[in-house]
Amino acid sequence: MTGNDLTVVIPNFNKSGYIGECVRSIEGQTVRPGRILIIDDASTDGSREIIDGLCEEYDNIKTCFLPENKGVSAARNKGLSLVETPFVTFIDADDIYYEQGKLEREIALINEFGEDSVAYSVTAVLPKDGNVTVSRLKKRSYYLKGNIRFSLLTMRKWDSVMRDYIVSTKALRDAGGYVEDHSLFEDYELLLKLSEKHRFYCTGSFGTGYREGNGISRMREKEHDRIRNEMVRAALQNDGKICRVAVLFVKALYTAKRKTKDLIRKKLLNRG
Repeated sequence: MTGNDLTVVIPNFNKSGYIGECVRSIEGQTVRPGRILIIDDASTDGSREIIDGLCEEYDNIKTCFLPENKGVSAARNKGLSLVETPFVTFIDADDIYYEQGKLEREIALINEFGEDSVAYSVTAVLPKDGNVTVSRLKKRSYYLKGNIRFSLLTMRKWDSVMRDYIVSTKALRDAGGYVEDHSLFEDYELLLKLSEKHRFYCTGSFGTGYREGNGISRMREKEHDRIRNEMVRAALQNDGKICRVAVLFVKALYTAKRKTKDLIRKKLLNRG
């Protein structure tokens, strides 16, 4: 594959302050994609004027302006339906490609391991000023590789879960795209589907720079755990009994380990 075989889909909703930086980080890649497809989800903040200006600046941008807001999953699926290249990747409008070689390295992995593979990079967590904060690169062997289904199902190495990966357009369509009525962890849900048939490979370098939010409360974190666990239970229906038992056993161990750590931490704080 080459850059001309790739479309980058950008769903946008009211990200007028970021989308220009996002697009320029893509256009500045060492391997430029054949097409950038911006799906505007009925923005009301002046995004259209900025997007129109980007179209005048770059010759490989195509746009679609949705008449009403449907949510990020619907915007991504609309983009997927319009892709004409054999490979696709996604990036949110308020994120950037943190390193210029992101696409080049991922394309090299696809060429090395085959067109049915999925290539991704390490996510860099960014504050508003754009400097890496939370993320630190680990040894390349740390990141999920090959058949990652069991690791995804047990949610091992959650900090290694990929985003904005290159995948064949057909594979993503065969997996059914994003579930549009899910607004949380819809990307994780899709990864569970892709992991049934495809192997994943990581460049070991930073790829997407992800804008961090304000964090979540412990109560919200518990709700997130519940949603992820429901997705895992649904995904396990496609796996054998031995796999289901193994996943539930390992997840129970992880849960017990985390609760033990929380209990110890609370006791130490109470002593202080």
